[in-house]
This record gives sequence, C-alpha cells and structure tokens, in this order.
Amino acid sequence: MSKYKFLGKMALLVSTSGLLLTGCGGGSSSNGEGSDHRHTDTEVESAGRLVLYDQDNAALKVLDLSSGRVLDSYPITGEAPRLYASPGQRFAVILQRTEGLVSFLDSGLYVEDHGDHMHEYAEDPSMLNFSLNGSRPTHYTVHADHAAIFNDAQAGLASSVMLLSEAGISAGQMDAELGLTNNMHGVAKLVGDRLFVTYRDPSIIDTTLPAAVERYQYAGGVFSYEQRYEEPCPGLHGSAATDRYVVFGCSDGVLMMDLSQPGYPASKLGNPTSLLPDARIGSVYSHHDVDEFVGVAGSQFYVMDMTNAADPYQELVLPVGVSRVSQGFNATGTAFYILGNDGNLYLYDVQSDWTAAPAVAVTEAVTTDVINPVVAVAFNDNRLYVLNTHGESVAEVNSVTGATIRTLALDFTASNLVWLGLPEQH
Repeated sequence: MSKYKFLGKMALLVSTSGLLLTGCGGGSSSNGEGSDHRHTDTEVESAGRLVLYDQDNAALKVLDLSSGRVLDSYPITGEAPRLYASPGQRFAVILQRTEGLVSFLDSGLYVEDHGDHMHEYAEDPSMLNFSLNGSRPTHYTVHADHAAIFNDAQAGLASSVMLLSEAGISAGQMDAELGLTNNMHGVAKLVGDRLFVTYRDPSIIDTTLPAAVERYQYAGGVFSYEQRYEEPCPGLHGSAATDRYVVFGCSDGVLMMDLSQPGYPASKLGNPTSLLPDARIGSVYSHHDVDEFVGVAGSQFYVMDMTNAADPYQELVLPVGVSRVSQGFNATGTAFYILGNDGNLYLYDVQSDWTAAPAVAVTEAVTTDVINPVVAVAFNDNRLYVLNTHGESVAEVNSVTGATIRTLALDFTASNLVWLGLPEQH
C-alpha cells in the first residue's frame, strides 16, 4: 500500500507501487506522452479533487488527487457543513442547516461543449460569490441534470424547494423555487418534468414528518400543481428515483409512483416480514442503470424489486453486531457498498444477484471518541474515497474488489469530504 503525505501544497512521498500521480496544475493538460495520443488541448488527465472539511481550522481544503497538492483553503463560518456534489460533479454544494445557508465551491474541473468536441478544463478552484438562503436546508437530492434542496423551515415558517442545475450554479442563480404551505422534514425529487414533493397536513402536530406526496409539472422555471396522491405514507422519510419509479419510505412500507404509466399512479408495498420490531425503511437508494432500489431500516438492508409485488424484498445481511456507517452505489452501479462500524467494507455484486464479496478492512473500528468515517464516490472511475476514523487519512478503494489502492495522509483533521471532477461520460 503506497502512502502520501500532504503538507500545504507539497506531496512529500511518492508512490512506491508504480502508481503515477500526474498533475493538472492550474489548467495544464496531459503532456501527451504515451501511446493513447490524447488531444492535449481538449482532454485533461485528472483523478479528480477532494473537498475536505478541516474541523480544527473551520476551513474547506481542495486536494488534487493527481498532483497530490492541497490547492487552496477556504474558511467557513458557522456550523460544520454537509458536503454534496452538484449534478455534474463540478461544484461542491455546501449546506449549513442552522445558518440557513447554501454555498458553492468550484472545483475548477469542468467540460464545455464546443460543438465538434467536448473540451475539458482544469483550472484553480474558487469559492463562488453566489449563495442561497433558506430556512433549515436539509435534504439534498440529485436526479439527472437537476438537484433539489428541501428547506425544512420551522414553526411559523413554510418549507420550500430550491431547484439547481450545473448551468444555473455557473450563472449564479437558482433554476426555480417552490413555496409550500407549512413546515416539515420533507424531500423533493424532480424526474423529467415532474416534481414529487412531500405534504404534511396541518392536522399532524405530533411530528414534522409528512404523510403524503404531491406532484407538480415543471416547465420554464415554473411549477404547476397537478395532484395530491391519495395513497398515504405515514412518517415519510427517504426517497429515490429511477426513470421508471419514484419511491418514498413510509413507517408502514414503501410508496412508489410508476412513471411508465399514464397519470403516474401510486401503489404501496408493505414492510418486509423480516423487519425488526419498531423498525421502518427510512432511507432509499437508487442508480440510473439499476432496476432495483435499496431500502435501509436501521442496519437492515433490502433490495426492492418494484415489479414483483408478490415478493419484492431480498435482504442483504450484515454480520451480527455490525451497524452501518455509510452506504450507496458505486459510480457505475455494478456494486452496492456498506461501510460497517467494524471498519469493514461490504460489497455486493449487483449484476450477480447481489452476491456478497468477502469483507475488506478499510479503516479502524468506529468508537465513541473518533470521527465517523465518510465515503465519497468518484464518478470518473470505480473508486471510493474513505475518510478514516481519525480524520487524518483517506483510503482510495477499488469499489468492485474492495482493494485499497493507496492511502492519502493528511496534515489536518478532516470530518467530511466529497469528490468532484470530470465524470467518465460527459
């Protein structure tokens, strides 16, 4: 396992395993050496960049994965942010719920359509002057070219949805905003030209969780109300979508809308029979190239086949005593990963009936006095970047085999990270 030490903007150790780190620098492209004869004026060799939150110095740091340099540091005021990637993985979307603030950091890696070719750029990162304000921005979801931020708000204020795109962020503006009637801990999913958004009846006063879903048409930056679904979804939490289905987690099962049918009808799946007492599916995961969804109930995982109402659930079983820390699909949808609190990575082969691979240790076990490991998915290769339990190193992991490719040592303590860069397919 090769290790790298990053101090300021210098990489002190070079790989000893034959892995070559080639820097992109401030906009430079491949030097053209080798046998692939890349066009250096249109293509950039880059492994991407990690944006990490330095918790001791309250700053975001941009680490270039090809050159091994920390390119820049940006102070952050207020609470520790949650970090997400924009729909095209160019921007870090920085959510600070208590401050009601959404900020944006440009990775400097992006692609432009020049008509006869796609032109790649590697420039210096920068914080954008553009930011958004909303009351308690919480759930962030991405589908295709758009992201939706749901502002939970609080008593006396109404929730809202802010719609973003890569082009909109570049231009310093939202694509659209939808105001709702009251506050809730909700979520929104834009699929094609339809927005599915949660609804909480004012009579529900014992929880801020919604219990129904509404649908809006989206055109020209405007949302037009279409209907509120009659099928209930008590305690709604968690959502995911493919081009065929939109799915929401409910306390009594799973609500789904079939986008292939006229009127996008809704139907319900009951809870799995093996679900533990008082458990419910509260998170849902999807991938655009995978037909099934994955529902998460505590540390129970269920592959959900929405086309098989008679037997929709296949449980992915973790070892006894292991709890989940992080989970999701890899970039290509060929594997689903679960990082356990034992420090092991559990991988499931999606294309082989979700067969489990042997567990692989990628960090130390999680205890009460350490940083929760964080996993970032790289979209230019089947790589996962795992922040270790001390926040002082990041493991680059093959998301198909689980093998650790290299370990990146940090000279600061990170508590969060996100991968940004040039996706494999533009």
